[in-house]
Amino acid sequence: MGILLRLVRSPKGLIGLVLFGTFLVLAILAPVISPADPRKQDIFLRNQPPLSRMPDGHVSLLGTDELGRDLLTRTLYGIRVSMLVGFCAVACGGAIGVLLGMLSGFEGGGVDFILMRLVDAQLSIPLILLAMMWIAFTEPSLVNILVVIVAAGWVQYARPVRSMTLTLRSSDFVEAARAVGASRRRIYVHHILPNVIPLAIVIATLQLAAAILMEGSLSFLGVGLQPPTAALGLMVSSGRRYIDTAWWICTFPGLALMFIVLGVYLLGDALRDTLDPKLRGLS
Repeated sequence: MGILLRLVRSPKGLIGLVLFGTFLVLAILAPVISPADPRKQDIFLRNQPPLSRMPDGHVSLLGTDELGRDLLTRTLYGIRVSMLVGFCAVACGGAIGVLLGMLSGFEGGGVDFILMRLVDAQLSIPLILLAMMWIAFTEPSLVNILVVIVAAGWVQYARPVRSMTLTLRSSDFVEAARAVGASRRRIYVHHILPNVIPLAIVIATLQLAAAILMEGSLSFLGVGLQPPTAALGLMVSSGRRYIDTAWWICTFPGLALMFIVLGVYLLGDALRDTLDPKLRGLS
């Protein structure tokens, strides 16, 4: 509760919370806010501008796209997809990165060398190349996109967690635990992990924005989610062809993606300062 109060007192923390909370609610309540089918097409209603009245009497707040699909509905479901990908990628990538970071920092020696060279190798591969290589042997799908994002994101946790674990390994309370015969598992779970969790939370918050933006970028480039899935990056990509005649098709999904990422970054930045100002520069 104290952390939440400090976040609210920070201007960027408050703005980040409002933006992130708003889009999270929109993602959860998407079927309630707009119960229309996001895949339903009506070619006779294509490229209708915002606030157009539909034949059934309702007003389409954001208009329709090039296939006559309701843009508000597709944007809401696109937000849901982005949030789902972001949270799943952060959960999986964070678990892998924190585990390997602690293992590398605590064990040292050959384990540390192998894991850190694996990190170096991962960082040397551009994300787009990694995505295209993976998609070439599989197929574009939500699961495969998650695999790519997790494979690219776990290294962002591993190095900072390793650095902190190296410091904790030689601390008095870890040495005392060793002296009384505590097992490695107990030291990891009860002494190392609780101390790296604040750092992991900060990195996870910032990585959430990176994962959402990554999914949008991959979908925009055509190696991410495929039609007729309602994905924000995909909607921006398909709508850019109509920017002169139907600007709203790509503008509203693009704005949604921008404000989601902005909100998460502001929240992550404020959370970093709140949990520990010394963590500045580790993200």
